[in-house]
Amino acid sequence: MENISVTSLFFCLLFFSITKIQVITSLSPDGQALLSLATSSPSILSSWNPSTSTPCSWKGITCSPQSRVISLSIPDTFLNLTSLPSQLSSLTMLQLLNLSSTNLSGSIPPSFGQLSHLQLLDLSSNSLTGSIPNELGSLSSLQFLFLNSNRLTGTIPKQFSNLTSLEVLCLQDNLLNGSIPSQLGSLKSLQQFRIGGNPFLTGELPSQLGLLTNLTTFGAAATSLSGSIPSSFGNLINLQTLALYDTEISGSIPPELGLCSELRNLYLHMNNLTGSIPFQLVVLEQLHLSDNSLTGQIPWQLSNCTSLATVQLDKNQLSGTIPYQLGKLKVLQSFFLWGNLVSGTIPPSFGNCSELYALDLSRNKLTGSIPDEIFSLQKLSKLLLLGNSLTGRLPASVAKCQSLVRLRVGENQLSGEIPKEIGQLQNLVFLDLYMNHFSGRLPVEIANITVLELLDAHNNYLGGEIPSLIGELENLEQLDLSRNSLTGEIPWSFGNLSYLNKLILNNNLLTGSIPKSVRNLQKLTLLDLSYNSLSGSIPPEIGHVTSLTISLDLSSNSFIGEIPDSMSALTQLQSLDLSRNMLFGGIKVLGSLTSLTSLNISYNNFSGPIPVTPFFKTLTSSSYLQNRHLCQSVDGTTCSSSLIQKNGLKSAKTIAMITIILASVTIIVIASWILVTRSNHRYNVEKALRISGSASGAEDFSYPWTFIPFQKLNFSIENILDCLKDENVIGKGCSGVVYKAEMPRGEVIAVKKLWKTSKGDEMVDSFAAEIQILGYIRHRNIVRLIGYCSNGSVKLLLYNFIQNGNLRQLLEGNRNLDWETRYKIAVGSAQGLAYLHHDCVPSILHRDVKCNNILLDSKFEAYIADFGLAKLMNSPNYHHAMSRVAGSYGYIAPEYGYTMNITEKSDVYSYGVVLLEILSGRSAVEDGQHVGDGQHIVEWVKKKMASFEPAVSILDTKLQSLPDQVVQEMLQTLGIAMFCVNSSPVERPTMKEVVALLMEVKSQPHEEMGKTSQPLIKQSSTQC
Repeated sequence: MENISVTSLFFCLLFFSITKIQVITSLSPDGQALLSLATSSPSILSSWNPSTSTPCSWKGITCSPQSRVISLSIPDTFLNLTSLPSQLSSLTMLQLLNLSSTNLSGSIPPSFGQLSHLQLLDLSSNSLTGSIPNELGSLSSLQFLFLNSNRLTGTIPKQFSNLTSLEVLCLQDNLLNGSIPSQLGSLKSLQQFRIGGNPFLTGELPSQLGLLTNLTTFGAAATSLSGSIPSSFGNLINLQTLALYDTEISGSIPPELGLCSELRNLYLHMNNLTGSIPFQLVVLEQLHLSDNSLTGQIPWQLSNCTSLATVQLDKNQLSGTIPYQLGKLKVLQSFFLWGNLVSGTIPPSFGNCSELYALDLSRNKLTGSIPDEIFSLQKLSKLLLLGNSLTGRLPASVAKCQSLVRLRVGENQLSGEIPKEIGQLQNLVFLDLYMNHFSGRLPVEIANITVLELLDAHNNYLGGEIPSLIGELENLEQLDLSRNSLTGEIPWSFGNLSYLNKLILNNNLLTGSIPKSVRNLQKLTLLDLSYNSLSGSIPPEIGHVTSLTISLDLSSNSFIGEIPDSMSALTQLQSLDLSRNMLFGGIKVLGSLTSLTSLNISYNNFSGPIPVTPFFKTLTSSSYLQNRHLCQSVDGTTCSSSLIQKNGLKSAKTIAMITIILASVTIIVIASWILVTRSNHRYNVEKALRISGSASGAEDFSYPWTFIPFQKLNFSIENILDCLKDENVIGKGCSGVVYKAEMPRGEVIAVKKLWKTSKGDEMVDSFAAEIQILGYIRHRNIVRLIGYCSNGSVKLLLYNFIQNGNLRQLLEGNRNLDWETRYKIAVGSAQGLAYLHHDCVPSILHRDVKCNNILLDSKFEAYIADFGLAKLMNSPNYHHAMSRVAGSYGYIAPEYGYTMNITEKSDVYSYGVVLLEILSGRSAVEDGQHVGDGQHIVEWVKKKMASFEPAVSILDTKLQSLPDQVVQEMLQTLGIAMFCVNSSPVERPTMKEVVALLMEVKSQPHEEMGKTSQPLIKQSSTQC
């Protein structure tokens, strides 16, 4: 009976299986091909019924009258596929295939080239990898090809030149390399060609693209294309949009573009363009030429572009005057000209540009007054005139411009009283009036601007009391009224400013005490009340403002009493200055301020022992001048009898000197060990090279060679080897010698030939480390590895050649290096290191950050170079590799001497040293006859900061006479540098934090479209 049941069950299952097979078999071949997709998505499976004879009723499917599938369109559908099913290529009548945004991965099947009737192929916005199959060039009926927004690599197939029906070609936002095939100039039907966002796309723009007379849009932005814009582009009579920004394109803008009678949008910003702006451009709506090196005058003929809405000419070298004819641009919305050399007056005709909402003329040489007509513009929200030589008054007519959100007129020569009518600007968020000649009182009407976030009026001639109603500006974040002649007391109402993060009132005539309401300022990071006539005691409430992290400066007042115990809670404070007051009592509380990098309590009446903490051990007596009853201590509670002062701090100086001597001896010992180690290694290397060279001659360069490029290269290994001559050497380092190599087609690259390592060397090979790391790194501030070669004996790394030398050469070249350039270099190098530490997986250490390893291009963009000592943090040999000497003398973090441990914070320390060099112009260690003779820059800066010398004395003498606001930016950067070189690694910031701090320091006077600039303040891409 049991066997009968089993037999019955078997036949039942067999029946159902046969039935199911028959159902699927009855489905047409096209339908069966589509089922390769059905199993990947429940949402499709629910409507795709395999029991039907054809798939023509299925969602996303369209059929011909003959029931053949001609369209498959299921965009924005989640497909759980690891690759595109090759079965789809059996849909031989398919005309439209749209699988955009469907979570596809894997490569594009070459068999898709068999879909001979295909007119549209859209695989965009997926995660496809691999190269674009050449077979797609066989799709002679193809009109629309969308492969954008994937991870495709390789080159653009020249076989695409066979797609004579192609109208739209979108390949943007991939990882394509090589150059644009000139053969694409044969695509006469092409209307849109977009290849931007492929950072490894190189070469020049083929002149043959000028044959694409039906082209309406050409985009190749954010690539590495170089050369000039072909004059043949003037033949593109239907071109409406040309987007070539953020590339390496150079030369002049061809005037032939004026022949493009339909050209509406011209985006050429962030390039290396030179020459003048062509006057032939007459039908534009968008003109973006910022961040180039353009010269000459602004052509008045731009006024003929009656539809011109946006003009961005900032960060060039334009001169002459602003053409008054620009007032005829009735639809002009934004005009950016900041950072040029333009002179003359501001044309009143701007008042005719009724649609204007952003006008930025900052950082030029403009003179005269601000025209009243500008304030008649009812849509103007941003007026930026910073850093010119404007004179006259700020007119009362400013009240007419109710739309103003940002009014920034600092660093001019404006005079008279600040008009009370300014209080009628109910939408004003930023008000910059600093460094002018304004006099009179600060108008109380400013308190009516309830949305105000920034009020900066420092360095004027303002007098009278600070209006207490300012305390009603509940959105205020930064208030700087320093360097005026303000009198009276600090308003109690300031305690209502709950969003305030910077309060700067120094160098005034303020009296009274610090209001206890200061306790309410729980977002305050910087408080500067120095150089006033404030009195009374330091209120204990100030210790409850634990947000104070940047600076607390109460110096040069008349404060009395003791330091309140509550100040021990300010554990994040970096800089404290209580000097030149009448304070007394002990300073034990200061020992709790563990984040301090700068302290000055000179010229008071403090007494008792100096705290015994690592920070206080680094201070010199200049931090305590004229505190006759202070003493050194062993335990921090009692004075040592042998160190009690009789004459100032004579004994303290002795201890400080002993400490310095001991520290110097320690440094010399470590440095000597490093030098001996390196010398032995260098001797062995050079000996091996001499033996190899004499014994084998050319054998070192014998074949076969392995040559692996990381992008399309137009040269051979023979071309490279021909350049390895002594006359081409441009540098030597601990990992190898670098050659400048010019290839037959004019490309210039840098070739690093690595020092040989013995076969028995157990250390991690620096060549393997560099390849493992650099082969995958792509960042605008890191030197790009473009290939490598090896024959087993000789190992070569090929890099892009950065033509402007390194930061060390720049700083030592006795050039007038301005602050803007120094800041740009500091930020760029910090962003490169932050990318290595935080955006690469696994994280990457550089291990040899120094000025020599920061290269600069012609526009002073910084590039992190030389990863000869870099290691992946989780590589198998990481901990063993750490036993190597890491870094260069002067840049090595102090903890390395006793822990031999390298972390990201070691790189941060080295970067801090570089930042100090940028600011001061000094070397990490001043030259001496022997290593260790010179004074280390960190110690030099600490002594300067601890002395009564002004902090500005640390800066390069070429920078010290710059405007006060610029000096304050540099001093805040100095604070960041000292934060980086903190003796405790855990107290140092991360590189990501360093970048954020630097971006906060520098106030951008410009405001690019879609971006918000940082206000001026005052203070003493891609995975690997």
